[in-house]
Amino acid sequence: MQTPSQNITSAWRKLRNHEITCEQALKTLVDEQGNVALKLLDREVTYRFFKHFPDKNILPPLIPLLLWRGSYYLGSPTAVELELIRELSDRTLTEIKIIPVSKKSYSTWQNIQKIDSKLQSSSQSINSISREQEQEDISEVTEVFLSQSVDQIARIKTLIAAALRNRASDVHLEPMTEGLRVRYRIDGVLRDITKLPLEISRKVIVALKVMSEMDIAESRRPQDGRISEKYNSPEEAEQGMDLRVSTLPCVGGEKVVIRLLPRQNPFTDMNKLGFAPEAMQTYSGWLQQPQGMIIITGPTGSGKTSTLYTSLQEVATEEVNVVTVEDPVEYVLPRITQTQVNEAAGMTFAAGLRSILRQDPDIIMLGEIRDKETAETAVRAALTGHLVLTTLHTNDAPGAIPRLKDIGPDPSLISDALLGIVAQRLVRRVCLHCAEPYKPTEADLRVLGLDPKYANRDTWKRGKGCPKCFNSGYWGREAIVELLNVDETVREIIYDGSMTQLNRYLKEINFVSFRISAIEKITTGATTIEEVLRVLPLSTFSRNRKLSPSPTIEQFSSTIKN
Repeated sequence: MQTPSQNITSAWRKLRNHEITCEQALKTLVDEQGNVALKLLDREVTYRFFKHFPDKNILPPLIPLLLWRGSYYLGSPTAVELELIRELSDRTLTEIKIIPVSKKSYSTWQNIQKIDSKLQSSSQSINSISREQEQEDISEVTEVFLSQSVDQIARIKTLIAAALRNRASDVHLEPMTEGLRVRYRIDGVLRDITKLPLEISRKVIVALKVMSEMDIAESRRPQDGRISEKYNSPEEAEQGMDLRVSTLPCVGGEKVVIRLLPRQNPFTDMNKLGFAPEAMQTYSGWLQQPQGMIIITGPTGSGKTSTLYTSLQEVATEEVNVVTVEDPVEYVLPRITQTQVNEAAGMTFAAGLRSILRQDPDIIMLGEIRDKETAETAVRAALTGHLVLTTLHTNDAPGAIPRLKDIGPDPSLISDALLGIVAQRLVRRVCLHCAEPYKPTEADLRVLGLDPKYANRDTWKRGKGCPKCFNSGYWGREAIVELLNVDETVREIIYDGSMTQLNRYLKEINFVSFRISAIEKITTGATTIEEVLRVLPLSTFSRNRKLSPSPTIEQFSSTIKN
């Protein structure tokens, strides 16, 4: 059976085969609003026209639509002068006829001409009409490339390349009754991109399983695989990518999620993690300690791995031996020995950590503490001359202490081993291209528990939405951080105190909680209250209302005013 790309015949070829008239071909290609059916254009017409013009910069914005009976039909979003039309006619030895088309159609067509189907991270395209940078229409560009793909593997590579160009971290392929829905996760939020026809949905999934070296005959149980690919980018001739593939049987077939991972860690600057200056100073001090344990907490997708890897690169010098045990290894880092959990072979976190301790390590990164044996071994390693970095799944920084005690290690050992705890979430930043002032309402201030005189109403911002941010109002992400420094008082509370005592002490020292960090981001215009509430539960702001207005917020306010 033929694939859809083979079934799509260009309007020009239908015209040549006398299936339609020239007038019908033009109506098929350009509607009344000037929108061009890009899938129905023919590459041969484009090639024949532009081969007459080695320097395309001298041309006005033109889309070759048809070549018929000695005439080129060219779409243009702007008026073309008669003198220039005569020059084009003389150069091509044909009659030139201009058809008005929309600026959006021309911009999309122009982007498609510039984009390499294996380009990993293209710089923004320049609009030849306005001479300004612009963002490609992801859905339209992806659909056009899909229509030109000759097989299922080409379709998969098209989807991955488009995801990489648009900063996506994951690609979701979801079977539905009408086809295979494709979604990209961009800045932590899923976006619908396109839908593959039902007749090829299963073929695409099977091809992806072949590329991932999975069992294509098994569709009743989940499977995991990996694909190694190289993509071109403007910065490097070729950059390696690891694609982590996961399948899940579901109603309608199998769902596939592809995690896109560059082989080299893109986070190399500690200052880009989003820590406040005071928090960064404290955290950097922990990393300089010869021994102890640092815990990073947060849910999946909160940036824990990026913080850990950036921290490891900061301390991985010639003088120290850095070893990790991870599940899985997501980025390959220089000067670091990285090992991966393989439970089927007996390589668990606990077994890996015991082996690492016989490898003369100075710094150990443990992907996650999951059980009592791993926790006790990690704590003892932190007490015997090793700096240990690890993660836990807790809602906030103080919550890591009862969680660790619940797993099993002796509280006295925990209190001696801990240097500090970092909890973090990732929030989307307000798009700089469409940011506009926003006046907070009384309801906004009530949610934050913020006194109006400390609200800095003149500095709040929100994005109204533009093509560069996919009309979301956000571009990029940064961290909201809650940092708990384990001082002598906290050590005593860990040993024989309660969470009530810990919370009371944190109130006394004006602990910079998630609430304080979030308010600072909102009142400086970095993000919005809606975005903060998307990643933090409302209870974060309902707790400790008596602290408002806090000295920390007052410091933020005076900083902004100055």
